[in-house]
Amino acid sequence: MRVADFDYCIDQAFKNGQITKATADEIKAAPNPEDAINNLVTAKTRQKREAAIQAVRLAEGWERIKSHPVSMHDGLISMMVRDQTEKAGYVNVDYLAKTYHAKYNSMMAEALSAFRTRRVGFEQDQKGLTKFIKAIYGEPVDDAEIEQFAKDWGKTIEQARLDFNAKGGSISKNESYLLPQNHDAEAIKNLGKDHWKARIMPLLDRSKMTDDLGEQLSDQDFEAAIDYTFETITTGGLNKTKDFTVPRLGKKLARKGSDQRFLYFKDADSWMSYQKEFGKGDIFTTLTDSLEARANDTALMEIFGTSPETTYQALKNQVIKEGGLTQRQQSLNDAVYNVVSGKTSDGNLTGVADFMQSTRNILTASTLGGAFLSALSDIGFQGVTAKYNGLMASSTLGRQMSLMSPSNEADRIMAVKIGLGAEAWLGRATGSNRYADIFGTGATAKLAEGVMRASLLAPWTDAGRKAFGMEYSSLLADNFGKTFDQLPKENKRAFEAYQITADDWDVFRQSEPLDFKGAKYADLTQKNGVKFHQMIMTETDFAVPTPDAKVRAITTGGIGRSTVAGQGWRSVMMLKSFPITMMTGHFYRAAYQATGAEKLAYIGALAASTTIMGGVAVHAKDLAAGREPRPVDDAFAAAAFMQGGGLGIFGDFVFSDVNRYGGGLSQTVLGVTGDLLDTSIKYTIGNVREAIKGEETNILGETVQLAKRYTPSIWQTRLFTDSVFDQMDMIVNPDAEKKFNRIMKNRLANYNQGYWWKKGQITPEVLR
Repeated sequence: MRVADFDYCIDQAFKNGQITKATADEIKAAPNPEDAINNLVTAKTRQKREAAIQAVRLAEGWERIKSHPVSMHDGLISMMVRDQTEKAGYVNVDYLAKTYHAKYNSMMAEALSAFRTRRVGFEQDQKGLTKFIKAIYGEPVDDAEIEQFAKDWGKTIEQARLDFNAKGGSISKNESYLLPQNHDAEAIKNLGKDHWKARIMPLLDRSKMTDDLGEQLSDQDFEAAIDYTFETITTGGLNKTKDFTVPRLGKKLARKGSDQRFLYFKDADSWMSYQKEFGKGDIFTTLTDSLEARANDTALMEIFGTSPETTYQALKNQVIKEGGLTQRQQSLNDAVYNVVSGKTSDGNLTGVADFMQSTRNILTASTLGGAFLSALSDIGFQGVTAKYNGLMASSTLGRQMSLMSPSNEADRIMAVKIGLGAEAWLGRATGSNRYADIFGTGATAKLAEGVMRASLLAPWTDAGRKAFGMEYSSLLADNFGKTFDQLPKENKRAFEAYQITADDWDVFRQSEPLDFKGAKYADLTQKNGVKFHQMIMTETDFAVPTPDAKVRAITTGGIGRSTVAGQGWRSVMMLKSFPITMMTGHFYRAAYQATGAEKLAYIGALAASTTIMGGVAVHAKDLAAGREPRPVDDAFAAAAFMQGGGLGIFGDFVFSDVNRYGGGLSQTVLGVTGDLLDTSIKYTIGNVREAIKGEETNILGETVQLAKRYTPSIWQTRLFTDSVFDQMDMIVNPDAEKKFNRIMKNRLANYNQGYWWKKGQITPEVLR
């Protein structure tokens, strides 16, 4: 059709009210009017599809809320996180995101194993990573295995795109999109727009940076687009709403990702050069974080539709109208939504917030070096959860011991392949965040991660989670030959709790199990395995108590990590996530058992198993501190009970006025950051006050004590480092020996407990 004919048709359509003037002008101004019309039709179709999906999700959500047998509050929050009453049955955003993420990890299991950090997080195959990036760009590399890793990456990001689109997204296939960019907004902002443009523009492939019609941008448009990209990165996207007096609520998540595919680099070296200077995190973390983000977005959209916040707010407001939410419940729901939607992790740490996060990372490294000894009580939780689900506790423990072996990488890879996740490989000691929030990519985060790994807490946690998941997967595969009615009662109870029907089971048990070392495992990443996958991921969090989105909502307050308020709340709540996890997990499970007898049986089994392992942990910590094992008496039983029940941090208060970190109960309640603040004030202002009054100060002695308390350490070397600091203390403090004797006498009086490595001595008694 001639241009004149197009113009006539467009003018007629406008006169007849079929299109707006803006649309008419856009079509007429396009180099190819036919392409412009096709694009507009596609956009209109997309809008209708998104509206339809949104309406369905809203209706489904309201039906779930109304049908919850306990309350509408439980119905709403259970759309986002595990239902504490265990009566919802439907999938939730938190665990659905974990299943998507685990699926993507399974597709890249060998690559993740090859490129993960080693030697407690300080060593990585950088040469291999460089080859990997080059292979992704189609450049020749002399390694067939890495070429396969690159193919696996391409298949994984394509699967993630398809999953996202299947739930309402609209990201078109783009063969030119190879790798994500995770920009360091603060570094870019500090450099300035002109300097940033001068650095990035020579690295870009302009032939792939086109307008909506696929035409290469003119010099003027290209420069304007780069300017706009700079503003988008440095403002966090706020420039996109600058023309609106009120930001629009409920941005279309369905289109997230489409606007992130503008920057295309010439080759692997160009991408890596930009990543090194302006990337946020290392190459490995950038890639794995992008998959996690896509998994979270897909899960959020699957539950709340293409505009998730709009759906959530509409459902919450309807529940409020029905009188189904108190003010406290509203705040909790909002905080949980902020967690599952990623709001609490948005933004860049700057200034005071960055300092506070770094401080907490250092505190984690200096206070949790012995947390592995407390985590021995996991064996008790695993035993209870295994029995509850029809597993053999002894088999789970045996597999965990096997997975702890550094040489047993094959089993760990297999666990990732069947869908059990690869958190321990993803650049940060995620499993250790059950105790503290480790965040960032700087030196302090690396330090905290290194302590968690070297102290064995991270490998212990990872081995425990994988062991439980593999045993459960194996159990499912072993039962593939049975009908629903033939399953053991524990399995049927679990299936019913997660609303897994006989039809669901009949479909899933037809899937092909994976063979490994003569055993079969159910592949949880299969299309029809989502309910089973979520069930195992959830039960694993019972077996190895790990914070879910609700616990993270409490410990973060639902406040953004990049804010001072968010960092302040995290500081107050530091080290409190584990006991909260216990209360919202096993305690609620016990409370919601069907009968009084079942409640007592569950509580009894939990108390007995965790107290026994708590006793082991108490003895282990005594030995690690140079003390002789305390007598097994009533006081020991009480300490073992509190240690095993997740309240170990408060255990010493049963018989003493100081906790394991040297502070009182008030400091424990306020957190170790409060203890640091109190200590710092005493060290600085306190010494100045004493000097003004003419009183004797002991700056050198207090400096030694400060260094001893906050120097990162692990339990394996604690006695040696303590002896070094004790010797330093004796040099600068004439009363140090008296202090050491007083501590040992108090221990003997309170616990009837001596020392096998006495305080203040450079060697233990057995070597003297």
